[in-house]
Formats: sequence, structure tokens, C-alpha cells
Amino acid sequence: MSKNGKLLFRNYDPYITSPYGYRTSPINGTRAFHAGVDYGTNGKNIETFGISDGVVTGTGFQKALGNFVYVNYPSLNHGALYQHLDSIKVKKGDKVTKDTVIGITGATGEVTGIHLHFGWFPSSDINKDWHSKNFEDYEKYVFPVEAKIIGNPVLRDTSKDQIEVIIDNLYVRDNPNGNILGYIKEGFYDILDSKFRGNYTWYKIGEGYWIAYNEGYDKLYMKEEEDPETPEVPKEEPEEKPDDNLEDNEKTEVKESGFSKFLKKVLEFIKKILKKFGIV
Repeated sequence: MSKNGKLLFRNYDPYITSPYGYRTSPINGTRAFHAGVDYGTNGKNIETFGISDGVVTGTGFQKALGNFVYVNYPSLNHGALYQHLDSIKVKKGDKVTKDTVIGITGATGEVTGIHLHFGWFPSSDINKDWHSKNFEDYEKYVFPVEAKIIGNPVLRDTSKDQIEVIIDNLYVRDNPNGNILGYIKEGFYDILDSKFRGNYTWYKIGEGYWIAYNEGYDKLYMKEEEDPETPEVPKEEPEEKPDDNLEDNEKTEVKESGFSKFLKKVLEFIKKILKKFGIV
């Protein structure tokens, strides 16, 4: 029985004619490693499809592989090799989806009958040659759960630490660097906690909801601290000279008072002189 093979076809559940791993080659009878999964189609040339959004990175023909197509699936972090195709329906650089026909199954190359050989390897190996690729068992691959849109954005609040999600495909996880729950909605979220994991700072934005901070994905806003009030220092009034507070008439009176005293002393002195000489 096939677990993932049915995703390669429409309305058809293929059977496995040769699994991934060591086997006795049907071509030369020697024991060798089979770097893919062979899916039988009951001898029929039927359409084989893309399994996610991806891009065609190469097509061609080789003696052993027959007509082949390489497709990179970034969202699955894997690349795929479709071998032994009867005909190819895409070209290098084409974008593909689940509805894109990659080719028609066939018996080109070194085969014993019509089938699809499907190779599966990490996207990091996409530019390596066939012998350097780290092929994996496609039947054991666990597809990610269909992404959900999660989150309840709030209004901007300068009194709280907040993070703003500015893209529509940022993952939200159940723990820092944990399991993917879906995509977080764009908008502002209150920061409830933070932890550093896997070269990222993770922020808790809800119960069981964590997102990673990365410039270009989200923006941080720290609450605005209010400046403590500075007591107002009263201005010192300039020291005033006594005369500066007097009105003009009061200043005149002060001057006249001083002159009167002087005049009185002069008259007393003259009076003493006159008295001395017997004049008064």
C-alpha cells in the first residue's frame, strides 16, 4: 500500500513496485541501493502532478533515468525527481502547484515496465549532482498540517510591550522553536513573555502561541516610559535697592530730608561763631 504516492496522481491510488532501500536490481540482478520509490500504474501512461507549490529546476534525458524532471518544493523543504516519464509537460523555471501536470508516466530509461520512479531529497541538495544527493524515503515523509490563520491582533498601546507582524506567512508555534500551528495574522500583539531559542528571540503573544522576531517579519515596540516630573524652581527676584521701590515723590522727600539736616547743622555752626564773638 502507498501512503504518499496518491498525492502524485489524480483519482488514482498507485501501488509500490519497488520500495526505497536495498534491493536486487531487476535490470542486472545485482544487489544495489534503490534511491527512490517506484509507483506502478497498471501499465498505463497517466498524468503525474506536483505535490505543492514549487519550481522546476531542471529537465532532460539520461540513459538510466529516461525523461526526468527536478522540482524544488520550498514549503516542504524538499526537492523531487520524477523519472522514466513518457513525456515532459513543464520546463526549467516553471512554477508548479498541486494542479500542475509534471509529465506522463512511462518506461523511458532503464526499466522493465511503465511506472514512476520518485526520488525525494532535502532542498539544500537541489544543486548537487545525482550521486551527491541525500535521497530519503518519500513514503516516510510526514507532510505538515495544512496551515491555519491564527491570532487576534490588538490596538497599538504605548503603555505595553508589543510586537507588530508585518507579513502574512509568519509561523506561529506552540513553544519557542516548537511545533507549527499555522500562520499568524498581521497586526499588533501584546508581548507576554520572551525566550531565546535556535538563534531567535521568541515572543509569547497568547496562551500556547509563540512567534520569532526577525527584522523584515515583525517590529518591536517597547512601552514608552514617562519622564518623572521635575519640580519647578521658583525664579529668584533680583535684589532691589531701597530707592528702586520708591515712587518719584518719595525719592524727592528722601533727598529733601537729607538736605534739611545738612542745612540745620550749618546754621548751628554759624550761630556758635556769632555767639563766640558776642554778636548774638
